[in-house]
Order: sequence, then C-alpha cells, then structure tokens
Amino acid sequence: MAGRIGLVLAAVSGIVFLAVTPSSQAAPSSEIIGITGLGSGANEAWVMAPGGARSIVVFLHERGDSIPQNYLSWLDNLAAQESAVVFPRYESSRSRTPQQMLRALRAAVTRAERHLASLPVSGFGGGPIEGVPVIVVGHGLGATLAFYVAANSPRWGLPAPSAVVSIFPRPGRFPGIAVPSLARTTRVLVQVGDADTTAAKNAAKNLWLGIRHHPTARKRLVIVHSGGGLRADHRAPLRLTSPAMDAFWAPLDQIIYDVRGG
Repeated sequence: MAGRIGLVLAAVSGIVFLAVTPSSQAAPSSEIIGITGLGSGANEAWVMAPGGARSIVVFLHERGDSIPQNYLSWLDNLAAQESAVVFPRYESSRSRTPQQMLRALRAAVTRAERHLASLPVSGFGGGPIEGVPVIVVGHGLGATLAFYVAANSPRWGLPAPSAVVSIFPRPGRFPGIAVPSLARTTRVLVQVGDADTTAAKNAAKNLWLGIRHHPTARKRLVIVHSGGGLRADHRAPLRLTSPAMDAFWAPLDQIIYDVRGG
C-alpha cells in the first residue's frame, strides 16, 4: 500500500482503535499529523510524522502484531516527544524466516528513511528530517531483529543508529546469521522481565553474549521486576497502565533525550 492514510483515535473503555481513512491528517487528539504507507506486503512500513521531528524511531513489533494498532498509544507518545516513527510490517505469509524478515526490513526501513529525509515539517528549522539520530526499538521478536537492523544499517547505506532498545527479546541470535558489530558509539538497553518465560530470559542472555565486546559504558541489561501494579510478563510492554509506562516508555524517552543532546 502506498500513499497517505490518516489516523483516527477513539478511546472506548480504555481501548485505542486504529481506523484507516482517506484523510492525511490525524485526529486533533493525536500528536501524529499524518501517516504515510510505503511499500506492500512484508516490505510495507507506516511512517508517522509529528509536527516537528528531532529524531527517528524505528519500532519493530512482536510476532503477530504487524500493524500499529496495539502500539498506537506508545507511538503517539513518541510523536509527542518529537520523534518521527517508522513501523515496518516485515511479516507476511511469504516472509516467515529470519532471512526473509531481514530482507523485508531492509527494503522497508531504507524506503522509509529516504522518505523522511525529503519530508519538510514545521518545528525542525523549516527543513527536511535529515541528519537526526536514529533509535531502533523492538519488542519480542522485534527486540531481536533490532540488533540485526542496527548492526546492518551502515552496510545497507543507512545511518548507524544512536541507540538500540531491546524489550523482552525472543528468540536470541538467529542460528547461522551473524550479527555484525554495532558502532561503538551506539547505546544499548536490553530489558528482561522477571515474570517472562525461561526461553525469553535465555534469549536475552544470548543477545547479551553477542555484544560482549561492545563498550561496557554503552550498554545496560535491566531486569524489570514485578510489583506496584506491574506483572513483568511478556505482554507487559503493551499495557497502558502507569507502572507499565514507567517501566518501558520512560527509559526509551530518556535514551531519545540523551542521544539528541536534550
């Protein structure tokens, strides 16, 4: 799908719904002023532009959550923090293996970042979104893929990401697919839930082992503990509660703030 689509937000009993309309404008309640759909199938990506952008966030979903709906409130928060968001689909009936997903991600992210580089928005010096830091964040399967996307970005002709945020990853590194070294300046945050599955915890350990040579000062492994209204199981990052937002939204916001220099 290509062309402009709009975002309609409606809160009903605490649930946020996504609706596609012919408009290029989001609802007034949203910080996203427009969404562009680029590509098709597994190569599709949604590009969400705020009124002014000081960073680009590539947001990689968990397996099976291949449209923005379940992450919509979080994406809107990122737009409120002046981040343009790229949300690649990467999954389809023809894109199931890690190799196929990575090819789809390369196509989608390359197209999306080139689109953003040519997109003038208000609030960013009146010029295009270019030369701003890129942050790759993922949840679940997307949290594993985030390392591959970040490490391969320079080889793909894209900027080396300033940060990688890996939230409750699974699986670990893909067998037979090497992860190139991250740029030594890239900041890394890996989050693991104390109530997540053993397989997910082992996946995080495997990814952490894969970046053992990355500068210690540039990486953090954080155990998210249950308590205070939060159960830190695998779906915790999708919950719209204050404890969940404190545990997952706030650290990402801080990293974005830091890599932008304020």
